[in-house]
Amino acid sequence: MKFVRRELGEAAEASNPGAPGMRREIFVLAGALLVLLVAGYASIGVVVELALPRISVARERAWFGGWKTSATTTAPGGDAAAWARAEAALQKLAAQPGVPALEYRLVLLDQAAPNAFAFPGGTIAITRGLLRVCGDDEVALAFVLGHELGHFAHRDHLRALGRTAGRTVAWAVIFGGTGDAVSAQTLNLMELAHSRAQEEAADAFGAALVQRVYGRTAGAERLFRWLEQRENSPAWTAWLQTHPTSASRIERLRDAVNPGAQTQAK
Repeated sequence: MKFVRRELGEAAEASNPGAPGMRREIFVLAGALLVLLVAGYASIGVVVELALPRISVARERAWFGGWKTSATTTAPGGDAAAWARAEAALQKLAAQPGVPALEYRLVLLDQAAPNAFAFPGGTIAITRGLLRVCGDDEVALAFVLGHELGHFAHRDHLRALGRTAGRTVAWAVIFGGTGDAVSAQTLNLMELAHSRAQEEAADAFGAALVQRVYGRTAGAERLFRWLEQRENSPAWTAWLQTHPTSASRIERLRDAVNPGAQTQAK
């Protein structure tokens, strides 16, 4: 039998993945998926913002008041004096109007890098490195603590829990159980701008709080200046960071409070 080749006409386009029709369908599907992802991202943020006012400070205390950590609550040796200053500063700051009435607890992390963290329920962790960078300047310590109190005032820790949980579920619904590592990285990238905005707002809150308690903010930028000397990333990578650059934070801190109103506390 002699084989005779026949043209398939339009049927050939359906079986050819590189055909214009197939490419068009792929683009449409990708576009629809992108719209779905963006809509889900935005809608979950809206839901979280609507739910936050319904979570009272009393409820937060009930939910997270029993949170425990392996960190210590004392700083022996050469850091004892700095630890006492930190505790005294926290007590002064926490008593100010606008600070949520949580049972604040200061704990120490035995880490050389200067840092501080706010945990739901009122726990603030500071590192041994932070005590050493701030030294004997209580205002420098107070600003960092005021910054963390700003996160509590703005409910950033609860907002982060809600946004992370909601978007993790949304990602799983859209993409199923595949690409967990990629999805985690993508979610982190999507949150970077929001994280930087939260940090800037917490800086402003901390600066105002320190000005109210100590009558000045001079020295509050001490940690940022220490960090600025050690930052060596190109300027264009700023949008990939969870925190604003130290230089920009110093500049905003300088503008947060009218310098003419700063007087040396007696």
